[in-house]
Amino acid sequence: MAVQLYEYTHKCLAFFMCHRARDFISVGNSMKSADTSLKRRERKKKATRDAIFRVAQKLFNQKGFENTSVEDITEKVDIAQSTFFNYFPRKEDILVEIFKRKLPFLRKKCQEIVALDEPITRKINKIFSTTARIAAQNEHITRAMIIKNFSSFSNKEYSGVFFEDFRSSLSLILKKGQEEGHIRRDVSALKLANMLEGVFTLFIIDCLVKRSYSMSSKELFHRLNLCLEGMIQTGKTKG
Repeated sequence: MAVQLYEYTHKCLAFFMCHRARDFISVGNSMKSADTSLKRRERKKKATRDAIFRVAQKLFNQKGFENTSVEDITEKVDIAQSTFFNYFPRKEDILVEIFKRKLPFLRKKCQEIVALDEPITRKINKIFSTTARIAAQNEHITRAMIIKNFSSFSNKEYSGVFFEDFRSSLSLILKKGQEEGHIRRDVSALKLANMLEGVFTLFIIDCLVKRSYSMSSKELFHRLNLCLEGMIQTGKTKG
């Protein structure tokens, strides 16, 4: 009787364990399937966002930011306008992302220039020419960003998006110039950098908004050199 009871108990336990194993396998497969579906959805979302970004950037360069509508973008991507707003709440948000994607290149170039063993004024000229070249290559987008920046002073999304690395690189160069005695010390390096940023920004406005000059004009460096003359320490070489 005890042997029969043992065999019966063993069979019941085996049956229970077999069904539990099937349940675990089923749950595991369901989790794996759900994970695969999630990854697929994330890939699809990324592909849609990238397509919107790519098409918008192309249209901004071709037609200008102001002349490109959300409808123009969604028609090219073949999505509903509601889908566009799921990824970018405003058309202007694409501008911010465009410049954020360009920042690593500008930051790298500025860091390389700062590290050069060259005269201070030459390094500042290189910072200006590099930044001006990027602005000229993206003329319509730069123009729109400048206009949005000046019409949205309280909007931190636009403040410093493009010029932060430009300004900080100039500040580092000027601070070193002050330490070496080439640049006047009665004004902070950051304030001098802000002044140079103003020179650059006004030139961009004159070129892309007012259309008074072309981006290839030597006017930028004429203004820069005039400004630098006031920063050079009296009785010192220009570094």
